[in-house]
Amino acid sequence: MAKPFLLDSPSRYRLGLPPALDSRRYRADLAEVRAYGKADSSVRTPRQTETAAFWYGSSLTLYTEPLRVAVTRSHGSAADRAELVALFHAALVDTQIATSDSKYAYARWRLVTAIRTGSVGTDPAWTPLHQTPPHPDYPSGHATYSGAAEAILDALAGPRTAPFSLTSPTAPGVRRTYTGWRQLTRENVDARVLSGIHTRSADEAGVILGREVGRHALRSADRLFEPRA
Repeated sequence: MAKPFLLDSPSRYRLGLPPALDSRRYRADLAEVRAYGKADSSVRTPRQTETAAFWYGSSLTLYTEPLRVAVTRSHGSAADRAELVALFHAALVDTQIATSDSKYAYARWRLVTAIRTGSVGTDPAWTPLHQTPPHPDYPSGHATYSGAAEAILDALAGPRTAPFSLTSPTAPGVRRTYTGWRQLTRENVDARVLSGIHTRSADEAGVILGREVGRHALRSADRLFEPRA
């Protein structure tokens, strides 16, 4: 496993167990994705389909513009802004490492497998809206990335800001407007469910993990930089 920049161990913020397969929460998660994340879902609205497509791409690509917005609106010095940009990327690398630690600690199966072959509402023909990545469900990497990014962007420019708009390479022609970084996190959580890729539990746990790693990075920033004269 890769060595983190600032975490003393990849397992420092390892998540607790995912919902048990016989729990009410797991059944609710599965039912939600089965209905809303299906390729030909009859209950997912056009707006929800757009949300899934908007956040389907690489999180690094999708958060490039929010980072630029935050840097532009920061009141810190040029040196302070440069350090926070570096910290942003270091925190997100550490988040990816921490995400893999939790994913492979529990190796929770993906929904496409659970729905097609599991014992709860089995549907061998079920297909998700978007292709499922080949690694465990819990936690959602998109959500961990969002949580960490939110923590750093809050520190860089505050939690709320004047309206800013974003586009997405996976949703051509769509432009969305936001006034805070947490809105991006909420949409990421919904998007992975609507894509049929993750349970809501995996998304929400991912946000918690990402925020923990992001805040850890902020507390440990002096380890990343040499003191300035």
